[in-house]
Amino acid sequence: MIPVVGGSSPLGHPTTPQARCAEILQESARGIEASARGSLASDDPEFLHQLRVGSRRLRSALRAFRSILPRKEAKRLIRSLRKLSPALGRARDWDVLVARLGANARQQQAARREARDAIRSEAFAKMLRHARALRAQDSRESLEQFGAAALSRMHRKLTKAARGIDWSDAAQRHAVRIRVKRLRYGCEFFAPAFAARRAAPYIGALKELQGILGELNDIAVARRLVGARADETELLRRLDAAWKRFARRSPFWRPAG
Repeated sequence: MIPVVGGSSPLGHPTTPQARCAEILQESARGIEASARGSLASDDPEFLHQLRVGSRRLRSALRAFRSILPRKEAKRLIRSLRKLSPALGRARDWDVLVARLGANARQQQAARREARDAIRSEAFAKMLRHARALRAQDSRESLEQFGAAALSRMHRKLTKAARGIDWSDAAQRHAVRIRVKRLRYGCEFFAPAFAARRAAPYIGALKELQGILGELNDIAVARRLVGARADETELLRRLDAAWKRFARRSPFWRPAG
């Protein structure tokens, strides 16, 4: 259970940007630490996957709440997370390749050792300490006002990245995939301030996009690392349709009507 922090409602839902930020930072640090322990103790690839998810989610939170976080400390934490990302990413890529294609398990083990070395490092421990110690400043805005501004910014960047896109271009897709993930995490951060009946379908549409983009990314990684080939036609058709459905949705943080 996540403890109720200062600024929360009697039901345990934070009502201020500062309280919500504190909740997310502490939750992220706990999740990353738990996944790291699992990654060191087990070869189950799900621990590493969740560690990467937690790290990306933390980076997204630092961006979403950047206006109320100490600028220098937040940037330092983002840099630490970026340095950790390549080792975790390589290990995850080989886990996926071995599971799907029966690729070289020796390379998978080498990538896992590299990831575990990164997890055991003092840099990793310092990153967790920084995440736990970071404190947000007070905001004059309500959580709803703050969230609407942050989500509008993320939405704007996503639509810009997708404007005129050629979905068959892996580099363009990757840029959109990053923006989709950031907006999805942002929506999850701020959804408690809005009506669930409007937020849930919107987040579901983002999850659908993220899933298809993730499958296409796995194909691109397999092509790059082991020269694997796969027909992307059906996935690209699904992606185009999913994007069109998403683009027609009204953002839940804007007033209805």
